[in-house]
Amino acid sequence: MEEKLVLYVKIHELRKRKFKVAQIAKELKVSRPTVCKYLDMTFDEAKAQTIYTSLTGISNYG
Repeated sequence: MEEKLVLYVKIHELRKRKFKVAQIAKELKVSRPTVCKYLDMTFDEAKAQTIYTSLTGISNYG
């Protein structure tokens, strides 16, 4: 599940470089809603989500 934290970091790095949501989505081959979801999260929320999902197998972020 660490790949989700890596995705979080990559999304935020691209956003700092002034990439638009659509550009980030295309670059990382994920949907625009996924990019928005990760942009709305803090790192601690992403980490907690990763732990929750790995323990339960259920994603509470859709």
